[in-house]
Amino acid sequence: MIIETHVHLCDEKYDHDRDEVLKRANASGVMKFLNIGAELKEVRKIAAMEIENVYKAMGLHPHNAAELTDGVYDEIKGYFKAQKKAVAVGEIGLDYYKNPVPKALQEKVFRAFLGLAKELDLPVAIHSREAHDDVYNIIREYVLNKRGVIHCFSGDAGIAGKFTDLGYMLGIGGVITFPNAETLRNAVASVPLECLVLETDAPWLAPQQERGKRNEPSYLRHIAQAVARLKNVSVEQIESVTTKNAEKLFNI
Repeated sequence: MIIETHVHLCDEKYDHDRDEVLKRANASGVMKFLNIGAELKEVRKIAAMEIENVYKAMGLHPHNAAELTDGVYDEIKGYFKAQKKAVAVGEIGLDYYKNPVPKALQEKVFRAFLGLAKELDLPVAIHSREAHDDVYNIIREYVLNKRGVIHCFSGDAGIAGKFTDLGYMLGIGGVITFPNAETLRNAVASVPLECLVLETDAPWLAPQQERGKRNEPSYLRHIAQAVARLKNVSVEQIESVTTKNAEKLFNI
């Protein structure tokens, strides 16, 4: 069994075949999913969606930080209070790559949701793009019992070690299969398998074997195979250990 720890199942790209996407995932061994909310519209869809073995994470991506008001914060907090399958706060974080949202606003919103995670005693799903040092310094201030995952990790071995030393998992997705991702592969090789979880970030970032297609959770097998090669272990061991990691982190 594999757990998909970061997928946007409520994205409109799945509106015409969502059930078939989940069936294909199940057929490939993916049996549990963490459905991610990164903007208010998506969060509302996630709150309303009830599918067996599909769990929920809700937050605001740094691109959508301007959506946060006191009313929106209370609304999202209310979904956590009402949803038994809401197991993580996210997608939240910082993005300094071509993001028009000012850094100060990104940080304010990031801190607000870290505070919510601490209050609710939940882990976080963190987006960190060209912002690893700032993300690291901020999460050091918020000692969460459950920590969380650095989603779609893209850093080098040095920052990988700093994040995992804090108790955070690294979310490994399709980028690890890209020809130009040698730095990432070296980073993944450098950390214990107990620090990794698998994800697709579908419908985006399809692995190299499926480039040009809409990404979907059934493609996790390519990521598991890539990690197995790096760790020189069987795909079955990658699936077993990363599944246990995700079950423990998200309590699913």
